[in-house]
Amino acid sequence: MIEPQPFLPRTALRLGFLSLAPLAIAALVSLSQHHETAMLGALAFSIYAAVLLSFLGGVRCGFELMRAPNAPDMLRLLFSAMPALAAWALALFVVIVPGALGASSGFAGLFAAQYMWDHRSADVGAPDWYPLLRRVLTGGAMIVCLLIPLATAMQRI
Repeated sequence: MIEPQPFLPRTALRLGFLSLAPLAIAALVSLSQHHETAMLGALAFSIYAAVLLSFLGGVRCGFELMRAPNAPDMLRLLFSAMPALAAWALALFVVIVPGALGASSGFAGLFAAQYMWDHRSADVGAPDWYPLLRRVLTGGAMIVCLLIPLATAMQRI
């Protein structure tokens, strides 16, 4: 028998989509016909993607501290920081090398890795609805990451 999907609290869903909006807006700005504006959009996209991945890492760290407050698993804490560290390194690369075309693919990969870990979140103290929320929002972030290569193909960046 197939289990029904867990209910998503409206507040979590609304705030989740609101937090995805700046990423989407920055990616849309990268489609601008004005080169400098498109570059600014790509830079804002990279920085905000790093912010989102840092937040998700903080959530993972929080789950681990709730799971074992007296003896958190060092490896889980380390892995909760890895996507954020990689994202900030990638954002720095975009700042140093303007027009780094593969950056959005890198961010999409980091969001995919984060998604794979979040998909298993219910096992480590997350609410039952958290994996579904992450599936929707992280999937949305990965789709938004495709706008940067589109801007590149359109010769905007």
